Amino acid sequence: MRRFYPIDLPLNVLKRNQSIFCLLFSPSFLKKGLIYSVLFLSACTMPLRTGYDRKIGDYKPLPQSEVSTVAASSTKVTEEKNEETKTEIIKEKTPKPTKEKTTQVANNSSFEEFIKPWIGTRYKFGGSSRSGTDCSGYVMQIYKTKLNIALPHNAASMFKMGSAVKAADLKEGDLVFFGNVWGINHVGIYLSKNRFTHASSSQGVTITPMEMDYWNSRYKGARRFINE
Repeated sequence: MRRFYPIDLPLNVLKRNQSIFCLLFSPSFLKKGLIYSVLFLSACTMPLRTGYDRKIGDYKPLPQSEVSTVAASSTKVTEEKNEETKTEIIKEKTPKPTKEKTTQVANNSSFEEFIKPWIGTRYKFGGSSRSGTDCSGYVMQIYKTKLNIALPHNAASMFKMGSAVKAADLKEGDLVFFGNVWGINHVGIYLSKNRFTHASSSQGVTITPMEMDYWNSRYKGARRFINE
């Protein structure tokens, strides 16, 4: 029977775990281990400590120059932390900017001057821009941009708002309404010299005399939204 020698144990372990030992002592593994060790040591900060003095039974005191350097460094770090804390407090206390509602100031020019860019805009049912608009969309946009008054995109709904005005008392800016036996179906803005501006289905945005037979026979009333 073969005797067992102490050298046999590591040899047997090596034979059984050959793949593990090859991995542990491979160049790539050793290189990674060395890199991680350097990074770990560089991240650690070692405190300054002098040699031990048996006479005084304690570590030797630091030289004054080193004490001053350490104190200055500590003070600097403390000040930086305090500044960061102050900055964070200021950021927390500073209110976040809120979107303010912008209100358009009423334009002081006359309605006739204000609507000039709109003249000739084509008629488009359901539209409310200079690329195409219907009668209520046109009136809605003019009142919004010139007077900052919000109106619905519907002539019949507009007729239920504001205050009633007699035909003899019409003033520039009043809304004039037209319709038939079924109700209100058209709206425009009264101008000076007995005229009104509107979006006609045949001519687009235009200016028309109130005396015109077609519109005179369909006139239903007026509403005023401007308080003087």
